[in-house]
Amino acid sequence: MKAILGIGRLLALHLVDPTTGRTTTRKTPGTWLGWDTTTRQFLLCKPKGRSRAPLPSRVVRAHRRFHAHDPASGGRLVEVPTPIGRRQQIALIKALDYFVPKQVISPDKNPFGWTHAFGDTGHKGGTYTAKVMPALVRDSRGNLFIKRRKGNIFTVDTWLRG
Repeated sequence: MKAILGIGRLLALHLVDPTTGRTTTRKTPGTWLGWDTTTRQFLLCKPKGRSRAPLPSRVVRAHRRFHAHDPASGGRLVEVPTPIGRRQQIALIKALDYFVPKQVISPDKNPFGWTHAFGDTGHKGGTYTAKVMPALVRDSRGNLFIKRRKGNIFTVDTWLRG
């Protein structure tokens, strides 16, 4: 089992069709946004209860950095599907909306909703090219994944960057 940083409950993905430029919003009920500290990759997760096992130190450090607080003892169990079969890019992710609920102690982030635009590196700005947008990919079972593309830079410290 892999330990990951829980960012918060994912509310929606703002998508762009790379061929037409058309934008849509896809709601994501029951999905959490996670961060794999070893591969520096965002994960779409489904909560499956609580764990009593201690979290690895790298996840505890990432939690402290992002949420500005120690994680609760143990952690949440989540299901992160493994891609099965053929994977198809269905859109680019322009931005995502997430919410840090009260059960995740995060003094600066809860109970607020956040929008993260890909390409945002903490500087003032607002229009980001498709090059900085990761892909939303679907496998043959319909599972969704965020796939880093060439030119994508992801960092999670006190907030999401990239």
